[in-house]
Amino acid sequence: MEGKLTIKRITEVDRLHYLKGFRIDYVNREGADKSWELVSRQGIERLREEIDHGKRFSDGAMIFATNHEKTHVVMLKEYRVSAGRTVYMLPAGLADGDEPVSVTSVREFKEETGMDFEFVMSDAPRYASVGIINECVEIAYGYYSGEPSNRHQSPDEEAEIIFVDRHMAKHILEHEDIAIRSALLLKHFFNLNSFFERE
Repeated sequence: MEGKLTIKRITEVDRLHYLKGFRIDYVNREGADKSWELVSRQGIERLREEIDHGKRFSDGAMIFATNHEKTHVVMLKEYRVSAGRTVYMLPAGLADGDEPVSVTSVREFKEETGMDFEFVMSDAPRYASVGIINECVEIAYGYYSGEPSNRHQSPDEEAEIIFVDRHMAKHILEHEDIAIRSALLLKHFFNLNSFFERE
């Protein structure tokens, strides 16, 4: 029987293994010298291309998969080491090299859910958390089919595959930990944000 992911310790590090740290020196509107710190999965050339030349990049896909009736959305209830708890989130993953989002989304959806994904469309790349990282993700939209299975998940993943309807979405949004991008998409899809309702 496979075990569970277990936290052993938390330590502060000066050098990261998977992420690179950068400092951007700039001058604010009052002429004062300032600096901004961020991390990136990529190197300094990518950052310079973004800042100096305005180039846009995509690092991967977040997958919004529904049934054809659009009554259910596939989500993961995944243990996240960085939070120390399970968090509801949409399936997502990094691109392999320069592959298009249509390929990334199909591959990652299969790995995380065991099911097939019919890619329909995607949004332009958007920043995941522009305050601390320059990672950009495309949201892929489409339809799921097949039987769920976690046999394709890596040993570093611990995720339950969930089919979320409107009732469950309300429960998750009110009572569970959920990633903010996933929460916003759920609210929009199921029309669960009363603030946006027109009188």
